[in-house]
Amino acid sequence: MKIVLATSGSRGDVQPMFALALGLRKKGHEVLLVGPPERIQWAKELGFPYQGLGCDVTEFLNSIDNPISISSAVKFVNYVRNEIHTQFEMLPDIIKGVDLAVGSSLMFSLSSITEALHIQYRYVAFTPQLFPSSFHPFPAIKTQTLPGWCNRLTWQLAALGDRLNTERLVNQYRNQLKIAPLSNLWRHVLGQNPIAACDFQIAEIPPDVIQRPIHTGYMHLHMPKPDYPELEDFLISGSPPIYAGFGSMPPRDQARHVPLLVNAARQFEKRIIIPEFSTKSIDIPYSKDVFFIRNYPHEHLFPRMAVIIHHGGAGTTATATRSGRPQVIVPHILDQYYHGHKIFTSGLGAKPVWRSRISPKTLTKALNFCFSNPDIQMRAKAVARSIQTDQSMEKTIQIIEQTASEQV
Repeated sequence: MKIVLATSGSRGDVQPMFALALGLRKKGHEVLLVGPPERIQWAKELGFPYQGLGCDVTEFLNSIDNPISISSAVKFVNYVRNEIHTQFEMLPDIIKGVDLAVGSSLMFSLSSITEALHIQYRYVAFTPQLFPSSFHPFPAIKTQTLPGWCNRLTWQLAALGDRLNTERLVNQYRNQLKIAPLSNLWRHVLGQNPIAACDFQIAEIPPDVIQRPIHTGYMHLHMPKPDYPELEDFLISGSPPIYAGFGSMPPRDQARHVPLLVNAARQFEKRIIIPEFSTKSIDIPYSKDVFFIRNYPHEHLFPRMAVIIHHGGAGTTATATRSGRPQVIVPHILDQYYHGHKIFTSGLGAKPVWRSRISPKTLTKALNFCFSNPDIQMRAKAVARSIQTDQSMEKTIQIIEQTASEQV
């Protein structure tokens, strides 16, 4: 079968779609992945057909100084509108003649285009927070302990904002395609029975979600273990270190936190591993207890850590949970706050430390919680053993194959 997978977002939005694409190709399907243009080289390295679409997402994210601000919200809305324009202009030709199109993340137009072209469609979500519910707020809301009525209100307000902005734009294109206007854009994007490609050990699907998602589990991209002698020497020269990396957070912001992270690790007489690009904006003297790591697969690194400090993206959270190590999440945008809350309430890590509140005191307190709590360490290992990655991928592929074989 001919299948197009389309996504728009950061590396965390693209990586699981690469995993799915490779899994489908192994089953004999003809698959094209469509996503941000800066991932074209990565696709070439994997030897996979890839079509760049839209703007450079990494460049856009790095241009945002404060993600929780009115100016950033305006920039994000403009970014989404530009993506919608590009999607409606390019996707019809890309997906013409395929058996199935699968969307994820900010792919707002695909459900409408497939409807117009009579092509089967499915949406994949990497976190339960994408499904409107009274059990969690709209992703733009940081606080995760609101009462149910308040959570529901945040979704209603988000739907109203959509109606006045992105939904109106999508309906203009739907009119050109001669299909009926939408009254709820996000509900249409999710569709019926969307795939929840996330681990239930981290978060269950709330019972009031009307889309009836199928919970399959996170789709990990298995990468070969690189030859990295310097890293291996560092790891075997002492006890397991702390890892600290913040994914989609702009490099200049990550660099500001390096001294704090190093000093916090030293409070516990622990060594620390930090992504190498974090040093570009700051002068860190050489030290035997700090290792600045080049690009290296988390699935091979995380199991050898003592504690994992990260930003709380869906992919990093899934990989950290699978590693069986306690986590400290430092969220700074969108669903990262949700994941931080879920990791804490699931007994897999410390209470999240918001980026706006990170300090020597708050970080030390979170690390102390992980190091001094044997129940957290034991539970992290037990949960990791319960995650069946191969079964998650197989179940997702079966659902997609079944969808592709159905008549529109």
